[in-house]
Amino acid sequence: MKRSMRFGAATVFLLLLACAAATDGMISPPPTASLAPPPPLATGPGPVEVSGHPDPLPLVEDEDPAYAANKRLVFDMWRSIVNAGQVELADEMLREEYIQHSPILPTGRAAFKQIFSVVKRTEIPELVSPPLVTIIAEGDLVVMALRESVPEPGSDGYYTTTHFNLFRIEDGRLAEHWHSVQDAPRPDLPSAAEGGQQPVTGVSGTAQLALLQAANPVLAANKRLVFDAWRQTIDAGREEVADLYLDEDYIEHDPNIDTGREAFRTRIAARSGSPVPGSMQAPLVAVLAQGDLVVVVSAREHPHPRRAGETYTTTWFDMFRIEGNRLVEHWNGATKPGGSPGPYGN
Repeated sequence: MKRSMRFGAATVFLLLLACAAATDGMISPPPTASLAPPPPLATGPGPVEVSGHPDPLPLVEDEDPAYAANKRLVFDMWRSIVNAGQVELADEMLREEYIQHSPILPTGRAAFKQIFSVVKRTEIPELVSPPLVTIIAEGDLVVMALRESVPEPGSDGYYTTTHFNLFRIEDGRLAEHWHSVQDAPRPDLPSAAEGGQQPVTGVSGTAQLALLQAANPVLAANKRLVFDAWRQTIDAGREEVADLYLDEDYIEHDPNIDTGREAFRTRIAARSGSPVPGSMQAPLVAVLAQGDLVVVVSAREHPHPRRAGETYTTTWFDMFRIEGNRLVEHWNGATKPGGSPGPYGN
């Protein structure tokens, strides 16, 4: 039996903001060509504002033709459907059984078309909106990162964070989607069995080691660097090893955290030290590396706010830029507590 889907005014408003947002392989690029926006010349003690890439179109290109096609598919879908509301293009860009892991959206291509039909139809823009931070590909996966502006709690201003989307491509169409929204499911969202959000799952223990493999040994080493740094600092609370992994001028884009290696050490030192685990504590969905960037995608589980004893899942993203075998920059999808939701939710 098909279940009809109805969206309230608040949901439609959220989607309009999210979609319109009009304001704001083994072959890797040369080491000098960063896939990230240029870092700021100077940073203060607080978090560093997220910037869109000043020259985003070359990011969609790739020496690997399969990666170039996958990046172009994601980029074109976003600007033509999410930004311009031309939902009929979903029939050629998405598989019919499109799997949705967002905690606030139902699954399937038909649901996708219904959701984005609320976007005012316009001409397709040249660039995606919000501004593109970067887009990277590995295997059948593509990660697209966007600069998101979120209302500042208790004021009329805005701060920035990063909105991430992970897509899996199959036979030239988008087959599966995860993103960094941490909102709880809406009351009208059906269960997973009835076409609602499909659970976010990942691997734990030694199974995570398979995700660190890459045909390019430099990319494999970059993945391992992030994996080891996370286990020893974030998971085990060993602040004394931060100097081994982080550059002194480590740049932080999490809006809740000060920038710099010393600020990172201070934060880790506040935790109780524990034995270093053999794997990351959070289940891993994917680990992608291209150029000088590594994106770690993990699963999170939360108590369901309206179904006693049940849980829902979200996807968490951390992106690192690596230079000289050190972590030099970090982005994630964090938002400030107590604020109003941004275009993509809190």
